[in-house]
Amino acid sequence: MTLAWEQYFSERALGMKASGIREFFKLTERPDIISFAGGFPSAAFFPGEAIMGRLQEMMEGEADIALQYGPTEGSAQLRQYLAAKMTREGIASAAEEDILITNGSQQGLDLLCKILLNPGDAVFVEEPGYVGGLGAIHNYQGDFHPIPLDGDGLRTDLLERELAALARRGRKAKFVYLVPNFQNPTGATLSLLRRVKILELADKYDFLIIEDNPYGELRYSGYPLPSMKSLDREGRVIYLGSFSKTFVPGIRLGWVVADQGLVHRLISAKQGTDLCSNSLSQRLVYSCCTNGFIDDHVQSLVEKYREKRDLMLSAMGKYFPRGCAWTRPNGGFFVWVTFPEPLKAREILLKALERKVAFVDGAGFYVNEKGENTARFAFSEAKPEEITTGLERLGRILHEEMKSRGHSEGYAKKAKKVS
Repeated sequence: MTLAWEQYFSERALGMKASGIREFFKLTERPDIISFAGGFPSAAFFPGEAIMGRLQEMMEGEADIALQYGPTEGSAQLRQYLAAKMTREGIASAAEEDILITNGSQQGLDLLCKILLNPGDAVFVEEPGYVGGLGAIHNYQGDFHPIPLDGDGLRTDLLERELAALARRGRKAKFVYLVPNFQNPTGATLSLLRRVKILELADKYDFLIIEDNPYGELRYSGYPLPSMKSLDREGRVIYLGSFSKTFVPGIRLGWVVADQGLVHRLISAKQGTDLCSNSLSQRLVYSCCTNGFIDDHVQSLVEKYREKRDLMLSAMGKYFPRGCAWTRPNGGFFVWVTFPEPLKAREILLKALERKVAFVDGAGFYVNEKGENTARFAFSEAKPEEITTGLERLGRILHEEMKSRGHSEGYAKKAKKVS
């Protein structure tokens, strides 16, 4: 007999749904596919030999610590290192007690939503936005208020208007969720003026800010901007960091920087989730941080990913037809493409898969049904020759589709700039 499991699930569980984008990766990550779909670091850049050597040393000298349970809040040594790192980056109040180690920044998002959200609480998000953040908020029944982006990030004029409208109805936002540097999926960077404006609005309308920064150190052009946490004078900003993009994703290690009162509540929530994060990963990362290896590794990644970004932008300019537009990110992993109407990204994707090319259509990054003619292209994982070949194939499809709809052919030479 098969149990009717639906009758046992909680109301919250019944409302959960799998990410359509993550499920789609199963189709696009086949070895015969040139994939621009997954926003994964390049496995070719993983420092496997260095990690192997350090793990061997750890097993010989500190296996009793590295293989044992650890404190829920994380290794004291790693938290001290991260506190010093955050202080160097301008977060003057950062101390060991302000930091919680998590199993990737996604766990930090989940824990924050668990302790902050009541069903129906208003949450402001970027549109289009990161599906992991949207999923965590959805799973804890937050009430989405999406705010569109432009080349300078989230539109603070629209945010202010929506906050005022919410206040007139006797409500307020619980938090704003942002990826301010090289945003997933658009690659946009939130300008300094808008960072300051959002902090001013947070004070005026009394809400929190979750600043998710997995890509901030992977800048290929332009000048670094101060984190929102470093500009925060009231403790409203909750900062999420990660080693997934700057070291290796398989260790699943991230961290939260926040006011100690919030961190203590997060620790309580984490105890009921996993007791503690991976001790072996923490020892490995701490070792590689303190000897300068990860800093040097990040610098090498910047050079390698810059080459891939430039190659993708060049190939789009060469092969995509007029009417297509795309962003020019200063860092991160993603280029956001807008196809001319009436082309639909999902239809183009299905044709591309027939020719062994994959990307992600943009609709899944929207809270509501929008973005049918948009798509996300990740340049991080594909090999250089695959970027050129894959975009040439896709360019032919786009030309064919536009010609079949009566559009004249030509090449787009202009990209939409994103800071």
